[in-house]
Order: sequence, then structure tokens, then C-alpha cells
Amino acid sequence: ALIMRGGCSFMTKTKVAERAGALAAIIADNDESNDITMIDMIDDSTERVVRIPSMFLLGKDGLMIRRQLSIVNSDRALITIPVNLTGKPLSVTKRPPW
Repeated sequence: ALIMRGGCSFMTKTKVAERAGALAAIIADNDESNDITMIDMIDDSTERVVRIPSMFLLGKDGLMIRRQLSIVNSDRALITIPVNLTGKPLSVTKRPPW
């Protein structure tokens, strides 16, 4: 599920996505111009358990995915997400071209 940030905790958003049958939750920043600032998805102390993976996505990246889905008139996408296994700080890793 591609979900916009805001309104409730990351835990709540992920739990709602899980209950709806999502296999994962990608929570995009609600600032669509944000292409730099990462947000920590901290625990909301409710002690709920989530069984699906979740991740934060920059607002600009979320916007680009939603735009493309609109262009191709689809509500589904296969997305390849690179994972930083280098140990290098995010500030020195390559960014998307937008």
C-alpha cells in the first residue's frame, strides 16, 4: 500500500494497511517537494504488533509514483527499491534523477 504521511502514527497507518490485506506499507511524506529529508518511523508506544514490512518514502518519490500510476491508469505497481547495504551515509548515496 502507498500511503500519505499525516493524521496518525506510522504504526496506525501500517496496522490499517495490514488489516486491509496489504503485503507492505510504503508511507510517503506529505510534503511532495521533499526530496532530501528522511523521517524516523518511531514506535508510537501502543505495543501493537505489525506483521508486514513498512518503510518511509520521500515526498517527491511518492509524488512521482502516484503520477505514473495516474498516467497509466492503474492502482498497482511493481516497484524495485534499492537498499543501502554499503554502510555509507545517505548524504553521499545517489539520489533519483528528479
